[in-house]
Amino acid sequence: MSNQTIPELTTQRLLLRAPRQDDFSVYEAFYADSAQSRFYGGPLKSREAWTKLAMEVGHWSLKGYGMWSIEIRSTGEMVGGCGFWWPDGWPRPELTWWLIEAARGEGLATEASLAALDFAYRELDWDIVETHLDDDNETARRLVLRLGGAMLTRDLFPDGIERNVYSIPPPSAST
Repeated sequence: MSNQTIPELTTQRLLLRAPRQDDFSVYEAFYADSAQSRFYGGPLKSREAWTKLAMEVGHWSLKGYGMWSIEIRSTGEMVGGCGFWWPDGWPRPELTWWLIEAARGEGLATEASLAALDFAYRELDWDIVETHLDDDNETARRLVLRLGGAMLTRDLFPDGIERNVYSIPPPSAST
Protein backbone atom coordinates (compact mmCIF):
# COMPACT_ATOMS: atom_id res chain seq x y z
CA MET A 1 0.00 0.00 0.00
CA SER A 2 3.02 2.27 0.28
CA ASN A 3 2.78 5.33 -2.01
CA GLN A 4 -0.75 4.37 -3.02
CA THR A 5 -4.06 6.00 -2.32
CA ILE A 6 -5.45 5.37 1.16
CA PRO A 7 -8.50 3.15 0.68
CA GLU A 8 -11.93 4.32 1.78
CA LEU A 9 -14.19 2.07 3.84
CA THR A 10 -17.94 2.64 3.92
CA THR A 11 -20.35 1.40 6.56
CA GLN A 12 -24.03 2.07 7.09
CA ARG A 13 -23.38 5.44 8.76
CA LEU A 14 -19.68 6.10 8.26
CA LEU A 15 -17.00 6.84 5.73
CA LEU A 16 -13.50 5.91 6.86
CA ARG A 17 -11.26 8.04 4.66
CA ALA A 18 -7.77 9.45 4.43
CA PRO A 19 -6.94 12.07 7.06
CA ARG A 20 -6.65 15.51 5.49
CA GLN A 21 -5.64 19.03 6.41
CA ASP A 22 -9.19 20.24 7.04
CA ASP A 23 -9.50 17.61 9.82
CA PHE A 24 -7.02 19.61 11.87
CA SER A 25 -9.59 21.62 13.80
CA VAL A 26 -11.11 18.37 15.10
CA TYR A 27 -7.66 17.02 16.05
CA GLU A 28 -6.79 20.30 17.72
CA ALA A 29 -9.99 20.40 19.82
CA PHE A 30 -9.84 16.70 20.72
CA TYR A 31 -6.20 16.75 21.80
CA ALA A 32 -6.56 20.04 23.71
CA ASP A 33 -9.20 18.46 25.96
CA SER A 34 -7.41 16.48 28.67
CA ALA A 35 -10.48 14.39 29.55
CA GLN A 36 -11.09 13.29 25.95
CA SER A 37 -7.48 12.69 24.95
CA ARG A 38 -5.86 11.32 28.09
CA PHE A 39 -5.53 7.77 26.70
CA TYR A 40 -4.20 9.10 23.38
CA GLY A 41 -1.23 11.13 24.56
CA GLY A 42 -3.13 14.32 25.41
CA PRO A 43 -3.58 16.98 26.26
CA LEU A 44 -1.51 18.38 23.43
CA LYS A 45 -0.70 21.87 22.23
CA SER A 46 -1.90 22.89 18.78
CA ARG A 47 1.43 22.15 17.05
CA GLU A 48 1.56 18.71 18.73
CA ALA A 49 -1.95 17.93 17.48
CA TRP A 50 -0.76 18.92 14.01
CA THR A 51 2.13 16.48 14.40
CA LYS A 52 -0.36 13.71 15.30
CA LEU A 53 -2.34 14.40 12.12
CA ALA A 54 0.81 14.47 9.99
CA MET A 55 2.07 11.27 11.63
CA GLU A 56 -1.17 9.47 10.82
CA VAL A 57 -0.97 10.54 7.17
CA GLY A 58 2.70 9.48 6.97
CA HIS A 59 2.09 6.12 8.65
CA TRP A 60 0.20 4.94 5.55
CA SER A 61 3.21 5.66 3.36
CA LEU A 62 5.71 4.06 5.73
CA LYS A 63 3.75 0.96 6.78
CA GLY A 64 1.03 0.50 4.14
CA TYR A 65 -1.76 0.85 6.69
CA GLY A 66 -2.79 3.40 9.27
CA MET A 67 -5.56 5.53 10.71
CA TRP A 68 -8.64 6.67 8.85
CA SER A 69 -10.64 9.76 9.67
CA ILE A 70 -14.18 8.83 10.68
CA GLU A 71 -16.75 10.89 8.83
CA ILE A 72 -20.53 10.78 9.29
CA ARG A 73 -21.87 10.00 5.80
CA SER A 74 -25.11 11.94 6.20
CA THR A 75 -23.43 15.19 7.31
CA GLY A 76 -19.79 14.99 6.16
CA GLU A 77 -18.70 15.78 9.74
CA MET A 78 -15.34 14.33 10.81
CA VAL A 79 -15.78 12.91 14.33
CA GLY A 80 -12.65 10.89 15.09
CA GLY A 81 -10.14 8.37 13.89
CA CYS A 82 -9.90 4.59 13.65
CA GLY A 83 -7.31 2.25 12.26
CA PHE A 84 -3.90 0.79 12.89
CA TRP A 85 -0.60 2.16 14.04
CA TRP A 86 2.78 0.74 14.91
CA PRO A 87 5.18 3.31 16.30
CA ASP A 88 8.88 2.63 16.16
CA GLY A 89 10.02 0.49 19.08
CA TRP A 90 6.58 -0.89 19.93
CA PRO A 91 6.21 -4.67 19.83
CA ARG A 92 3.36 -5.01 17.31
CA PRO A 93 0.72 -3.02 15.38
CA GLU A 94 -2.59 -2.33 17.06
CA LEU A 95 -6.15 -1.31 16.32
CA THR A 96 -6.96 2.04 17.89
CA TRP A 97 -9.72 4.63 17.69
CA TRP A 98 -10.82 7.96 19.13
CA LEU A 99 -14.04 9.96 18.94
CA ILE A 100 -15.00 13.48 19.87
CA GLU A 101 -17.29 13.57 22.88
CA ALA A 102 -20.39 14.57 20.87
CA ALA A 103 -20.08 11.38 18.79
CA ARG A 104 -19.72 8.95 21.70
CA GLY A 105 -22.40 6.53 22.85
CA GLU A 106 -23.89 5.96 19.38
CA GLY A 107 -21.99 2.80 18.40
CA LEU A 108 -19.76 4.65 15.95
CA ALA A 109 -16.50 3.28 17.40
CA THR A 110 -17.88 -0.25 17.08
CA GLU A 111 -19.00 0.35 13.49
CA ALA A 112 -15.67 1.89 12.50
CA SER A 113 -13.68 -0.84 14.28
CA LEU A 114 -15.59 -3.61 12.52
CA ALA A 115 -14.78 -2.05 9.14
CA ALA A 116 -11.11 -1.69 10.09
CA LEU A 117 -10.95 -5.27 11.37
CA ASP A 118 -12.47 -6.57 8.15
CA PHE A 119 -9.83 -4.61 6.21
CA ALA A 120 -6.97 -6.02 8.31
CA TYR A 121 -8.06 -9.63 7.99
CA ARG A 122 -9.26 -9.47 4.36
CA GLU A 123 -6.96 -6.93 2.67
CA LEU A 124 -3.81 -7.03 4.82
CA ASP A 125 -4.16 -10.78 5.42
CA TRP A 126 -3.26 -10.43 9.09
CA ASP A 127 -3.49 -13.55 11.24
CA ILE A 128 -4.25 -11.54 14.36
CA VAL A 129 -5.35 -8.02 15.24
CA GLU A 130 -4.39 -6.68 18.64
CA THR A 131 -5.19 -3.67 20.75
CA HIS A 132 -3.22 -2.47 23.78
CA LEU A 133 -5.29 -1.02 26.63
CA ASP A 134 -4.38 1.25 29.50
CA ASP A 135 -5.78 -0.11 32.77
CA ASP A 136 -8.09 2.86 33.34
CA ASN A 137 -9.61 2.92 29.85
CA GLU A 138 -12.83 1.13 30.75
CA THR A 139 -14.70 2.47 27.71
CA ALA A 140 -12.16 0.92 25.34
CA ARG A 141 -12.20 -2.35 27.28
CA ARG A 142 -16.00 -2.59 26.88
CA LEU A 143 -15.65 -1.99 23.14
CA VAL A 144 -12.95 -4.64 22.79
CA LEU A 145 -15.12 -7.17 24.60
CA ARG A 146 -18.11 -6.25 22.37
CA LEU A 147 -15.85 -6.97 19.39
CA GLY A 148 -15.07 -10.43 20.78
CA GLY A 149 -11.64 -9.51 22.11
CA ALA A 150 -9.73 -11.80 24.45
CA MET A 151 -6.76 -10.92 26.62
CA LEU A 152 -3.51 -12.39 25.34
CA THR A 153 -0.88 -11.03 27.69
CA ARG A 154 0.31 -8.03 29.64
CA ASP A 155 3.33 -6.17 28.24
CA LEU A 156 5.54 -3.31 29.33
CA PHE A 157 5.60 -0.78 26.47
CA PRO A 158 8.43 1.60 25.49
CA ASP A 159 6.60 4.53 27.12
CA GLY A 160 6.99 2.77 30.50
CA ILE A 161 3.31 1.81 30.82
CA GLU A 162 2.16 -1.79 31.31
CA ARG A 163 -0.89 -2.60 29.20
CA ASN A 164 -3.17 -5.55 28.63
CA VAL A 165 -2.89 -6.88 25.08
CA TYR A 166 -6.12 -8.18 23.54
CA SER A 167 -6.65 -10.09 20.31
CA ILE A 168 -9.77 -9.23 18.34
CA PRO A 169 -11.22 -11.78 15.90
CA PRO A 170 -12.45 -11.08 12.38
CA PRO A 171 -15.91 -9.45 12.35
CA SER A 172 -17.70 -12.60 11.21
CA ALA A 173 -16.28 -14.45 14.22
CA SER A 174 -17.41 -11.80 16.73
CA THR A 175 -20.91 -11.09 15.42
